[in-house]
Amino acid sequence: LWVNGEARDVPVLRSRLQRIDYELGPFYEDIGVAQLKGSFTGWAPVDLGQPDGRNRAVFHLPPGDHAYQVRMHGEWQAEPGVRQQPNGFGAFNSILSVPAPGPAPELVAERHEPGDHVNDVVLSGTPGARLFGWWDNHLCASATIDSTGSARVRVPAAAYAMKRSHLRLWAADEHGVSRLVLLPLEFGVPIEDPSLLTRDDRQAMVMYFLIIDRFVNGDPSNDEPVNDPRIHPRANHHGGDFAGLEQAVERDYFEDLGVNTVWVSPIVANPDSAFGWWSDPSTDVTSAFSGYHGYWPIRSTVTDRRFGSMEAFNAVVETAHDHGLNVLVDYVANHVHEEHPIYQQHPDWATSLYLPDGRENTQLWDEQRLTTWFDTFMPTLDFSRPEVVDAMTDSAVWWIQHSEIDGFRHDATKHIPEAFWRSLTAKIKAETGDQRNVFQIGETYGSPELINSYLSSGMIDAQFDFNHYDAMVAAFADDSASVEGLVSVAEQSLDTYGAHHLMGNITGNQDRPRFTSLADGALALDEDTKLAGWTRTIEHDGAVGYQKMQLLTAYLFSVTGVPCFYYGDEYADVGGNDPDNRKMMRFELDNEDEQRTWDHAAAWAHLRAGRMSLMYGDTEYDVIDRDVLRIERRYLGEVTEVWINKGSEAQRVRIEGELLAGTLEDGMLPGRSAVAVAR
Repeated sequence: LWVNGEARDVPVLRSRLQRIDYELGPFYEDIGVAQLKGSFTGWAPVDLGQPDGRNRAVFHLPPGDHAYQVRMHGEWQAEPGVRQQPNGFGAFNSILSVPAPGPAPELVAERHEPGDHVNDVVLSGTPGARLFGWWDNHLCASATIDSTGSARVRVPAAAYAMKRSHLRLWAADEHGVSRLVLLPLEFGVPIEDPSLLTRDDRQAMVMYFLIIDRFVNGDPSNDEPVNDPRIHPRANHHGGDFAGLEQAVERDYFEDLGVNTVWVSPIVANPDSAFGWWSDPSTDVTSAFSGYHGYWPIRSTVTDRRFGSMEAFNAVVETAHDHGLNVLVDYVANHVHEEHPIYQQHPDWATSLYLPDGRENTQLWDEQRLTTWFDTFMPTLDFSRPEVVDAMTDSAVWWIQHSEIDGFRHDATKHIPEAFWRSLTAKIKAETGDQRNVFQIGETYGSPELINSYLSSGMIDAQFDFNHYDAMVAAFADDSASVEGLVSVAEQSLDTYGAHHLMGNITGNQDRPRFTSLADGALALDEDTKLAGWTRTIEHDGAVGYQKMQLLTAYLFSVTGVPCFYYGDEYADVGGNDPDNRKMMRFELDNEDEQRTWDHAAAWAHLRAGRMSLMYGDTEYDVIDRDVLRIERRYLGEVTEVWINKGSEAQRVRIEGELLAGTLEDGMLPGRSAVAVAR
């Protein structure tokens, strides 16, 4: 491509989609209308019935595990007799496994060799494969890997004039394309010292998500819970604010934990009255809600007074930057609250609350993905109208203009069409030029293909990988599950989003029950976790929940992507679903298990920050058995090997190298433990 008189070279990678002929077993009779929905349909129903009476369909899917359900006898359920895993919402999905078509070529950066005014990268790979190299967006190398499996690429001379640039390398042959090799450069020299990385180096990010109202109450004078007796106290404001967040930054809480990026829940003005309603016929407990969480904006460019002024927020950002922290703001574009001026002045800017067939268009997340309302008081905006795109992208850019934030977490990404994201990203780049590196990460539940459709240099940088998280929950919370399913999904993420993607890998979030409560059995994998949170006190059931949270944390910090703590998970807080998973943050821990879990989280976060291979390394998974997983990360000769034993019994393993984290006992890897070694 030619852009403003300069050439840009764009790699085009071969598709790995395979034809899958699916059939719902012919032995199921009289099941009524048969349908399928899954991660690969965007969870939208697909009719299976064919004129010949058989229930089948054709799909084109990438290798990996794909979750789905079928409709039989009028009910959605996991297909009987097929491998299943919990879906995180009290039910189970079936798993459709698609094998890899064949071995793709391999490529590994072994070392860099400095010379007189030049730097060469020495690689190993599949003999005969073609090697291609990009320096930033310019094709800079094209060669054939020799018969010994060796190749060499010279760093372009132009790189020596730039503080930070990147070298990207692929190998290709008739079987496919290798995974990317990514090398960050400091004035043309491949970085091997992690201390040279900064908070702008995205692969080095460690994220922390906090709900501002539930973090620290630093200024009691702005405490204003909504005065409505219908709101249960746990669904009302608790007093957290900007002043409290700044206090946490100043006392180095995030730095001590190993975090360098703080994602803050929406900080814009929300309504002063109660909305929504929760009830269940099995209990007398009911509640309306305040907008303490921030996701019901009545303004898009005004801070909520209960959190503090714009000046107070900018002080938080300045203090965070002084401490080496990025700050991301949660931005809500998909919808507004009915009190928002946009809806008050332009009701026609919203999609219709009712469908042509008369049904209410609420919470039809997949069937009406781009038009559905979250609730009757939250109009979804109609982004087919250019004026709506302009208004909401301008509001996002306002935050770039009036604060020094480092980026956005975007709410409800999949419910907004691509045109919005292209417009927003273009405006951000026009506003900032080369002066600021604005990071954008989205929230999308759906197939990897849907999630990936929003990722490009013209849209957003990353999304949270909920499919990966579901596989983590299934593997680490369920003692009967094998790590094989987790590895299949992890490999699929690498193939879909890239070998050095920036997808968010979470410990949990505000819309899921606390992982540790699922892990120790305080919550059943198939129960209504929202009801559980409202109707009983959920506590730890022994030490196993802490141990499994430590396993999850070790895994997150060992794999590709951006690890992200949900506040409280660093010490394994307990809870059902919303609002029980949104308790007030605790800095004084209750017991030794909580402190050990916090210390473990900090140790793995700092370990990652000190190992280039854990941030930029190639990734290889090896399933040793159903309970034992080995992860290997390689970067320019540095090798980090992580072993995870999710079972309760110790396993004999052969591990060689310098111990970096964890313990080994006479060659035995203890149950529910992880160890990292330098090799």
